[in-house]
Order: sequence, then structure tokens, then C-alpha cells
Amino acid sequence: MWVAAIAISVGTAAQAAGTEPDPYQLYGRARAVWMSQHYPDYVAYTIAVSVDERGVPKTAHYRAVYDATHDRIYMNGVSEEERAAPHVPTGTNITLEPKRNWMTLFKRHVGNPEDTVDFLGVPMLAPNYSFGIAAYVPEVATTQTDQAALVQEIRRQFNDPMSAQKAHELSSTSGLKEIGRVVSTDHDYAITYAGVESVAGTQAYHLLLRPLHASARLRLRQMWIDTQTFATVRIVTQGNFNNGNVPWAVTFATVNGAQYIAAEQALAPVGSGRHLYEQASISFESVGAAQPGRYLWAPIASSKNVLSEPQ
Repeated sequence: MWVAAIAISVGTAAQAAGTEPDPYQLYGRARAVWMSQHYPDYVAYTIAVSVDERGVPKTAHYRAVYDATHDRIYMNGVSEEERAAPHVPTGTNITLEPKRNWMTLFKRHVGNPEDTVDFLGVPMLAPNYSFGIAAYVPEVATTQTDQAALVQEIRRQFNDPMSAQKAHELSSTSGLKEIGRVVSTDHDYAITYAGVESVAGTQAYHLLLRPLHASARLRLRQMWIDTQTFATVRIVTQGNFNNGNVPWAVTFATVNGAQYIAAEQALAPVGSGRHLYEQASISFESVGAAQPGRYLWAPIASSKNVLSEPQ
């Protein structure tokens, strides 16, 4: 498991010249970092969903496994809290404990938004989702041939005309490896450079993004990019998951050399069914490599009862 070292001279050179770095190139570098990520074949993690309803905090934890080779999520559709204290739907007359457990685990409508069991729905979420910054790249062998092919694909997507000689000159003067430049004028976003800010102790380029089309699909509005590694540190999205227009702030962390979502925080109250949560957040905990074949399962539920991200 590795993350390709992707660094460029765009920020350093711009600062040395007293000019602002090109925001489109900064965004391109962040995309390149996402596309270079390599994860274990299977990643185990816990999704913690926390809400506050009328001053009452509630949290539910779900165990999940992500198959990085096939971009697939397996999980337990029943939270740890409900397994410890099974939920009986209102009006159900069940008195025997074995029946109660059986009803809870296999018969209830998993993720029903009218229940308070799964506050926002069953969270079918992957810890490496990039929120549209870059397309998913299946896990591949880490040979030099594969690395070169990946770099070529990144350069192709960025419409990169840089010659090998120019790349060598830039890397020689800056000490950083140049893998391409973003020069395409066919952009999804109008991007503005907003300066360098500290995010949890990390110096980061701050970008403002305005979608030029399909604003419901292109949800990025702000982005912070590590000035040294070009990894995405934080974003703000207009809407999150498959519905809603509530803005969310998302922070990222590096775990064992790979980039994952750390937490997602709603910046306004979130409605789910008849419930209105004054606060809502999701965090990814205990992220680490899992043994192959130790799957959980995907809950059988309609899409409106599952909290997921658009493809």
C-alpha cells in the first residue's frame, strides 16, 4: 500500500515570484493525489452517525468493510446500539425476547426514515469517497509500469502538454516532481484562489468553487489543499449524499499512508422524515486493513432509506 509522491512547483514558484498560484492547477494537483491513492484490498471501519434533536444527542455506530478492488461496500445494516437494545416498531406486540431480536434484525424496514433507529438512514458510505474531485481508480499492482500508466492517465485527463524536458527542468530547479499541468479551458467550476490558511495546524491553499453547470451534481463550494502534499484537507459542499441542499463541511485524514474521510459535519439543521436534527455529523472510526472474505452484508432497503453518495 502506497501513495505516489505527487508534488509540483506551482505553489513554490508562484510565491517566489510574488504572484498567486493558478487555482486550476491547484485543483488539478488535488485530483492527481486522489487518483494516486492505493488502499488495502479490504478496509474495515466503523461509521458513527451523531445527531442532536431538541437538545438530545444520539449516536449510532455501524460496522462496515470496503472492497477497494471492486469499489463495493459491505456492512451491518443494524447499528451496534440497536443490536444491544433491539428496536420494536410502535404498535408491534412482541413479548418474547427471541422473537424481538429476530424481528429487529431481519423483518424491520431497515433505515426507515420515520424510525429514530437509523437517524439519517443506513449509512452505506465508503471512507475514500472524493466528492467528485476525481473518478474512482480501481486498485492495481504497484509496479513501475502501473505507476507510469497512472501518471499518463492523469496527464491525459488534465490535457497536459508538458514535455519530458520541461518537466525535468522544473523538477531540477524546485526539487519537486512535476507530473503535469492543467491547461484545459473546459472547466466544471470557476475557481478562485482565496489565500493560504491553517486548517488544524496544516497550511492549506483555500479555493472557492462556483459550478458552471449542473450545480446539483457539482457540489463543491470551498476546498483546502495541503501546500506541501496537495492532499485535500477540507471541503465544503452544497448538499451531501443523495438528497438535500444543506451545506456540509468534510475533513480528511491520512491513515497508514492513504487518504480517507475523517468527519462530515452539517452546517445547518438536517431533516429526515418527520425528524429535524439541529446538528448532524458522520465520522469514520477505526479505519484499517481487513482480512479478505470477512464481509458483512448490504441491507435490503429501498434507496430512500439508505444514506449514500451519488455515483
